[in-house]
Amino acid sequence: MTPLAGLILRILSLAMLYIFLGIAIWMLWRAVSAKEASAGRIAIPSISLVTDEDGKREELSFTSQEVSIGRSPESDFRLDNHTVSARHGRLNYHLNQWWYEDLNSTNGSFLQGMRIEEPIVLKDGDEIAFGEVYVSVFIKPVDKTK
Repeated sequence: MTPLAGLILRILSLAMLYIFLGIAIWMLWRAVSAKEASAGRIAIPSISLVTDEDGKREELSFTSQEVSIGRSPESDFRLDNHTVSARHGRLNYHLNQWWYEDLNSTNGSFLQGMRIEEPIVLKDGDEIAFGEVYVSVFIKPVDKTK
């Protein structure tokens, strides 16, 4: 092989490498851009929280990605009971599931009678105890026909 042919092959190899890298970066950029654009369109299934305290039934439904629970007036789902902390817990929708996290509450949170120590996935029909208050959780699937 002549030195000129070797030089031409090196230049062609380098050009092909740069073309490949350019296409790979362009495809990654498109994938990330499409994911960011679709992130705002994620359909969140509504979650309903039902409590029946002192004969007074309260039911609230939420479609926001995060729901705060506690005794504080700023809580999305307010439980007016002395055994509930001001910022007792938080519901969060991510990874296509509803999760509950106890926020170091004084009297703890319990799912089906088991103490919640770390974020846990909820399913339709679960019952969570916040101190002495029991709340039923109902998750309505997203209607994909719309």
